[in-house]
Order: sequence, then structure tokens, then C-alpha cells
Amino acid sequence: MKKPGLDLTFRHRSSRCPLQAGGQTRSAAHPRSSFRWGLLTGSFALILFTLAACKPSAEEEAKTAARLKAEAERQEELCRDSVHCGDKKPAGLKVDYNKYALSKWNNHWFLVPRDYDAHFGMKFRWPSKTTSGRDPTQHDPNDWVIQLQIRSHDIAQDRGYGRILLAERDGRVSNRVTLRPGLDRMEYREVDDETGKPSKHFVFTEYVATDRRDPEGQPPVLRCKMDLADPQNAVGGGGFIWRDGILVGILIRGGNICEDWPEIYDEVIRVLALTKAV
Repeated sequence: MKKPGLDLTFRHRSSRCPLQAGGQTRSAAHPRSSFRWGLLTGSFALILFTLAACKPSAEEEAKTAARLKAEAERQEELCRDSVHCGDKKPAGLKVDYNKYALSKWNNHWFLVPRDYDAHFGMKFRWPSKTTSGRDPTQHDPNDWVIQLQIRSHDIAQDRGYGRILLAERDGRVSNRVTLRPGLDRMEYREVDDETGKPSKHFVFTEYVATDRRDPEGQPPVLRCKMDLADPQNAVGGGGFIWRDGILVGILIRGGNICEDWPEIYDEVIRVLALTKAV
């Protein structure tokens, strides 16, 4: 007889693991495990959704491909003038590095006299026609440095005398005088990029060695500006295709030497001839 209020019925402890047919048991999922599994599944789905949403569009992929192609082409251009990449130097080449530097321009190798400061091109001094040299105490204070920047990339199509021909064709030449036999000075206005008309602000002065011809068959031209008050502020620049698609840029940073242009050009040609193709 049961006492009132007291239940002596046997209760199996398997409320979380009830008996099944055949005496086998089945584990019930723990609430915490179910929560973790749901959280993991949801996170994985969120990651897949995010990756799908972040996939670049066809337009973005095309832009990326174009950028990578342009970067590769640019690197190839620069390597044509670098000894550190691109074509390797000729096998078995022996260089006396005390006398020469080894340079490469447009995949052509050259020995360049080291006295002409052959690290990034060449240099000499004017009017002494001496080398740039390594000892600054030996330099004449009345000399001015002429730099030759040599490369095969970033070559403008309208350069040298071609610019003058365009200015004459368009009626932009404002003044042209003969300073002496073989040397003209002329002024013309640049074209305004926005209007396509002669600029009101940019007027260039060019010196033309009329009795000489550069390797392109044109009269050598130097764009030059003097400063009588302070020769340090005088500047000049020009250039021409020398050989094998190689541009020689001429840079003057200081010195009122614009009117020496024909003789400076002669010295440029002489100095370039000191290099040795290998």
C-alpha cells in the first residue's frame, strides 16, 4: 500500500537517453551542442554569401587585367635600359671597371668612360670641354655641367626641329633672328591644351644650329633660357635619336651658354663617340 503523497514507482534515469526497441539506446542532442552547430552552419553560410557578394564584377576584372598588363609593359620598357633586368650582358665580356662603366640602352650594351660620370648617362663641362671628373676641387668655377640623359623609353614624337616646323605651319612663330652664321634664335607660342590655340602665357625660345644635322637629319635644336642677373637660374634642354632607337637628352642647369649651342652640340657628338658598343 502506498502512503499518501509518496510515489515509490521506479523511474529510469534515461529521460535524456530513453530505451528503444531491441534494447538499444539513442542519444538525445544536447541543447548547447545544437546551438553550437547552428552557429557554425550560419557562420559558414554567411561566409559563402560574403564571398559571393565580394566577387569582382567583369568590369573590375577587366580593369585589373589591363592594369597588370600596363605594369608589365612598363617594366619591360625600363628593363631595356637597366643592367639589372632584361637581357643579360654578353657572355665572356671582360670590363675594366676602373676605366669604364657598363651601360645598357634599348638592350644594347656599351662601355662608357667612367670619367664622364657614367652612372645615369654622361656628363661634361662647358666651355672647358673637360670631363665631369670625380674631384670637385679640380673644377673650373666658370664651367657649367652638360648632362646627357640616355634612354630608349618616354620619347616624345614632337621633338627637336619637328616642334619648330609645327609652329611655323600653325603661324605660332613670333620672332626669328640670325645671331651669327650657323645659329638662329626663334620664339614661338606653345599650343594651349584646352583651347587648341596658341597659348597666351607659354612662349619658348629655341636656338637652332642651322649648318649642322643631327643623326635624324634635322638641324639640332636647344630650348634655352638665359638669366643675366643670375646665371645659376639659366636652363636649357634638347635631344635627338642617336642610334638604335636610343634618345640622347641634353640638359643644361645653369650658365648663360645658349649661344654656344652649335659648339656644345659638336662636343656632345664627340663625347658619345667615346662609348664602345659591345
